[in-house]
Amino acid sequence: MNPAYDIAIIGAGAMGSAATYHLSDSGLKILVLDKFTPPHAFGSSHGQTRIIREAYFENPLYVPLVQQAYVLWDKLASASGKKLFLKTGGLMLGHKDQKVFSGAAHSAQQFGIACDLLDQAQLQRQFPVMKTDASTVALLEKNAGVLFPEECIRAQLQLSANPFVDFHFHEPVVTLESKGDVVTIHTTQSTYTTRKVIISNGAWITDLLPALQLPLQVKRQVLFWFACNAAAASQFQHGRFPVFIREYEAGKMFYGFPDLGNGIKIAIHHRGQLTTADDLQRHVDAKEIQAITELVNYYFNATLTCINATACMYTNTPDEHFIIDYHPDHKNIILVSACSGHGFKFSSAIGKILREMAMEEPLSFDVTPFRLNRNFT
Repeated sequence: MNPAYDIAIIGAGAMGSAATYHLSDSGLKILVLDKFTPPHAFGSSHGQTRIIREAYFENPLYVPLVQQAYVLWDKLASASGKKLFLKTGGLMLGHKDQKVFSGAAHSAQQFGIACDLLDQAQLQRQFPVMKTDASTVALLEKNAGVLFPEECIRAQLQLSANPFVDFHFHEPVVTLESKGDVVTIHTTQSTYTTRKVIISNGAWITDLLPALQLPLQVKRQVLFWFACNAAAASQFQHGRFPVFIREYEAGKMFYGFPDLGNGIKIAIHHRGQLTTADDLQRHVDAKEIQAITELVNYYFNATLTCINATACMYTNTPDEHFIIDYHPDHKNIILVSACSGHGFKFSSAIGKILREMAMEEPLSFDVTPFRLNRNFT
């Protein structure tokens, strides 16, 4: 059989749109399928803003990858003429022995990342709206900032448009099967054949590959936007207020952004309710709003009032690292999920890696830590 496509990409969110963009100039025939029309608000790549940072508290292995991503986001912005990144600086704060601060400081030291270490007195002088105590310390990363996810996805897909790339949106994939060198994809509307497939459909990946029994959990995460009382509002503006991640108790974090015109965005990192991609509760109830409002008003010298909220999903591995690998039984199927709630910033670089994997080129980053056969515990 002579397949109709060289590469099919299932899911055109963060990773899928980046893969499409990096493959679009290859001269290969590309099929892009998505259940919705990206960018959309049904998965894990919406909510107006995402943090990008180098001093990676999770693990220093991510630092070279995010450094590649910074370069590629800049190139994408230049090619598209769109503003995709805003430098704000980034505060990683908590107690000195907690993961957010100590992990970020370790990565910064290992890679020589431009940062300042701030004690409580310095924090109070520079960011008086932050409520601190004597044990609070922070790392201020100079080049951290904000990515605009919907604009990033839109730019990648728009720049990918050419006669070699076919986009089929609002066309869910039902099943796929690999036989020899050909993968057959069945959707709700048609059947397609392709030599290779990149599966980048986030929380829906377990539905598409049930036999793999991927060790993934989908968790509901809520994003909130706040208005601030007039006396403190200027302290949350861009130029005075950075993106931040605060570990307020050991292992418990919330993060936030300056007010860029739609309010101060704040959310809890992880700790969401278990769900599935199709059963996500999108309504945000009054108890959830009350709980986050009490939390943020405790940790800021301001009065914050919730003005908007939306739900999204984290698709998590047990170790909270990514999956980037070939299907164990079919080397013409590439998996890229899950991103465990911290993947968007890397997606420009991962899209390049997916191109390299699909075209059997040398990889620009060692993805061994993200293989399927690792010990996930």
